Amino acid sequence: MSDTLLHIDTLSVWYKVYEGILHVLNGLSLHVDTGERVGLIGEAGCGKTTLLKTIAMILPAPAAQVPAGSVCLESVDILKDRRRGLRTVRDNVSMIFQDPTASLNPTLTVRTFMADILKNRPQRLSKGDKKRVMLQALEKVSMPSPERVLDSYPIQLSGGMRQRVCIAMCLLKDVRLILADEPTTSLDVTIEEQILELLNDLVVKGGKSMILVSHALGAVRKMTDRVCVMYAGEIIETGASKRVFGKPAHPYTQGLFDATPKLSGEGISDGIAGELPSYLTPPDGCRFAPRCPSCLPICNGSQPSIVTVSGAQDVACHLYTSNEENGE
Repeated sequence: MSDTLLHIDTLSVWYKVYEGILHVLNGLSLHVDTGERVGLIGEAGCGKTTLLKTIAMILPAPAAQVPAGSVCLESVDILKDRRRGLRTVRDNVSMIFQDPTASLNPTLTVRTFMADILKNRPQRLSKGDKKRVMLQALEKVSMPSPERVLDSYPIQLSGGMRQRVCIAMCLLKDVRLILADEPTTSLDVTIEEQILELLNDLVVKGGKSMILVSHALGAVRKMTDRVCVMYAGEIIETGASKRVFGKPAHPYTQGLFDATPKLSGEGISDGIAGELPSYLTPPDGCRFAPRCPSCLPICNGSQPSIVTVSGAQDVACHLYTSNEENGE
């Protein structure tokens, strides 16, 4: 059995805003094993990026607060021991952001970005060795004309080339965990599949772990070993990717998949009625209850516990608890 690389336990993250406190992540638990690829899916605004920023220790301060929970990376609680945690994250984690244009300083060349990363390597490299390592990283991501790209500014590169640069920068460090936050959001469809296949190939060959956030559900199903479905700051279903995509258990997961356009031309879904609850005043019970077509009386006043269905899926839903607990 694989050893656990990342373990998150009952994590809560709040944001302090003018109106009050936004309760974004709510007692979230998640783990990633060594060499495992985990997909994280859910509609926009459900807290996926907040979760990745918490792992990467780049939450905006002082607006963001972590009132409860733990995030253990390499057995180090990065929230409790921040100094040691920061070093652990820098040595073991790389993050690919949604928008490569916003991730790259327009006044610096690609060579400068990559040279800054190489400064943190334990072994010192000569100028020639640095250039060789940079070119190798760019070649690994199938970058055309890597010599020219090294001395280019981001504005001189296409969107696909910028994202390849971001992935190449991740490869400069021998990290164990890659956080990919919708890495193809700003790319056109012709480039999207190439980037995802490239990323998956590099992760598998390098034996790395990955958390992939993407609205491209087909890519998540294909590229990940396990998937976590997120709604309003909570993990509401998790299991092997083939299992969850083949037989979703939670009403939200079912609605999410039904809302995805089908190539078979089965018509356009009405989607899921309603919208995400306010994080200022979230529901006392299940956060999906106001939108759930299968809502029970207990759902409005009691948070569901996580139960295992079919021996392979974990679901947080009162539909799968005992009849007595359901109030039936």
